Amino acid sequence: MKKRILGWSVALGILVIAAGLLLWSYTSHHAEQTSEAAGDAAIKNPAKVANEGGDPTVTLDDDVQERMGVKADAVVPMTRRQQVVAYGVLEADPDGAFELRAPLAGAVQGATGHAWPNVGEKIADAARVGQIEPRLAPLDRVDLNSRLVSAQADIDASRASLTAALSALTRIRTLNADDKNVSDRAVQEAEARVAEEQAKMNGEQQSVRLLTAALASNREGAAALDIARGGTVVEVLAHPGESVEAGQPLLKLARFDKLLARVDVPVGQTVATGLASASIVPLGYEGKPLNGERVGFAASVDPKTQGQPFLFRVADGSGALRPGLSVTAYLETPGPARSGAVVPRSAVIWQTGKTWVYVQTDKEKFARREVALEDPASGGWFTRSLKPGDKVVTRGAQMLLSEEFKSQIRVEDDDN
Repeated sequence: MKKRILGWSVALGILVIAAGLLLWSYTSHHAEQTSEAAGDAAIKNPAKVANEGGDPTVTLDDDVQERMGVKADAVVPMTRRQQVVAYGVLEADPDGAFELRAPLAGAVQGATGHAWPNVGEKIADAARVGQIEPRLAPLDRVDLNSRLVSAQADIDASRASLTAALSALTRIRTLNADDKNVSDRAVQEAEARVAEEQAKMNGEQQSVRLLTAALASNREGAAALDIARGGTVVEVLAHPGESVEAGQPLLKLARFDKLLARVDVPVGQTVATGLASASIVPLGYEGKPLNGERVGFAASVDPKTQGQPFLFRVADGSGALRPGLSVTAYLETPGPARSGAVVPRSAVIWQTGKTWVYVQTDKEKFARREVALEDPASGGWFTRSLKPGDKVVTRGAQMLLSEEFKSQIRVEDDDN
């Protein structure tokens, strides 16, 4: 009897185990099917893609657009003259350079409590960086006096030249205002002449101050080393404790808030008469074109390009640009103006080596169209591929492209 009960107990246990295994198998299989169904629903492409008028068109309802963050804005109309593209490099602006020289022969000493300037350090205007302990012989004193007299005579000559240049500028401005009897370019050249004479006289006045200080220091002690025009130290040519001669360079400084862009217009191309400015795009700063003010022609022609060389002065508030950086310049040429629009940089997508935008053709439809980016403009590119009033996707364009190609993958999978 006990054996029979034991047998029934074992059989019942086996049945319970088998039932549990069957229930677990069913539950697992059902959960897997539910998960797959949920996954399919989750990755189900919310977009409908069709070819309308030759353009791939993505259709998204309002809810999906909101979830994807899609936003479209109307392009801004723009009229622009024909332009020629020229290439070149940034150069240091001589007006932004300053060289500190020893006012007299002696030993260099740093300023009390301050280290001698290093390369890359920024120094303010009129900053004192050290002094020169004098070492003047009688003949040196005579030489300094002679140079001082000569420098004072140079100031008188420069003052006369500056006065003549100012008179010429006043006369040319009057003629220019009187029905353009002289060209704007003549006015610009006269202004440049005045600036040149003023800079020359400023330099000579600085020489007089330095020579006067040198003679005074021989009687009263060390000569101060003051930075008349501050900037970034680009070269250190002497260090404290070194013996230097009068006039020897000690430091070279430069300002990079303004630079010169030297560009060469391709042979056979012409620019607009009276060209006064150009759009300058430094390499790596394509999103921030700079306005270049024409300075004039460069002093020499590049033997490689043989193109017409132009110099433009560009202002860089960031201070990140440096001489030697490659630039692309867009210069206006003779010819009728072009009508187009500015496409925002955020709207442009690159695919298969071409540039595209999504144009909103309906409330829920977005057509991908190829656009030709012609010239850089503030915030984007000038193009004639779009017309004023067109609305392009400025946020979420890459998401639309992904949905478009995701739909193509779904169709291929369904066919298989």
